[in-house]
Amino acid sequence: MTFFRRIFGSSPTPPVKPEFDSSVAQRLAAAGKDPSRVEATPAELLEMPTKPALPGFSGMVRLELTLDDSGKVVSVQMDGAPFDQVSTLESWAEKWTFIPAKMEGKAHPCRMVFEITWS
Repeated sequence: MTFFRRIFGSSPTPPVKPEFDSSVAQRLAAAGKDPSRVEATPAELLEMPTKPALPGFSGMVRLELTLDDSGKVVSVQMDGAPFDQVSTLESWAEKWTFIPAKMEGKAHPCRMVFEITWS
């Protein structure tokens, strides 16, 4: 059972069909597969540690997380973060845990974008 289902009894949002970036779509097409017909499920957030306090900051930070095929965060890109808090936010995001994304029944690396607001 996932984090949101345990807490709220449901997923945070309705199920979504993953969108393949152009490089994945091209690889699928080269293999003779129609990307719109490939069975895929997005990674699912299991646990997000408590959001760090960012004294003096209010606004939105956009986090783009790259996950490996085990669901581990291996890269964090961000936009909108205070310069002096970048390492804090990277460290925080690297602790998130996910059920891996799957493509055609196999675990698959992916990227996910989150917009987090501080007020």
